[in-house]
Amino acid sequence: MENTTYIGLSRLSTMRREMDVIANNLANMNSNAYKGERVMFEEYLKGANQREKMSFVNDFGVLRDFRAGKLEQTGNSLDLAINGPGYLTVDTPQGRRYTRDGHLRLDADRRLVTSGGHPVLDNRGREIVFPEDGGAPSISADGTITVGEQQLGKIDLVTFDNEQELRKTAQGLYATAQEPVIAPANSTLVQGMLEASNVEPIVEMTNMIELLRQYQSTQTMLESEHERVRNAIQRLGRQA
Repeated sequence: MENTTYIGLSRLSTMRREMDVIANNLANMNSNAYKGERVMFEEYLKGANQREKMSFVNDFGVLRDFRAGKLEQTGNSLDLAINGPGYLTVDTPQGRRYTRDGHLRLDADRRLVTSGGHPVLDNRGREIVFPEDGGAPSISADGTITVGEQQLGKIDLVTFDNEQELRKTAQGLYATAQEPVIAPANSTLVQGMLEASNVEPIVEMTNMIELLRQYQSTQTMLESEHERVRNAIQRLGRQA
């Protein structure tokens, strides 16, 4: 008699996880280059034999939507948007990380760093250091940085065979055990622009409302099942 309850609870558990993912999408809808996520589900069968198998719901992973967000003009000469597939290479205390958030700045040592203070690397694995009083930089589509007549280096733009394997860490960075490869030739950097989040707030709100209704419906079903079992026990008790 508890099969219905177990199955219903498995669905409630996965819906809670799905609600957390939707809420996180909405919380990051204004984060630069944020990629929306959704939960992936699968059927989990359990039972001693073919006739007694029960079908549970299992959330086995999160799928990230890697569609590009809208490019927005900022006018900041150190802001960079990636037009096409690719990631900037960043040096951190935990090792190399990768990001599409091109909101860059200069630190106290005049190194080009992310908003979190991590150095952006060039295609030779070196930090990019700007000269004193060199004026505004010019960053070409292929990532070459020029200040005045001096060429400082070429920003390392890479991609990966399996983007879904990238692990999201703090400050818009990704970690991976994969070896990066050079981004395709059609991937370019756009100076003075940033990539916005690809989250669509109206779609996420609609999903949240629909999920809430499903949660309430499942909860009502479980309450009805609980009442049915309770009544059955009471009747059996009176007959005894």
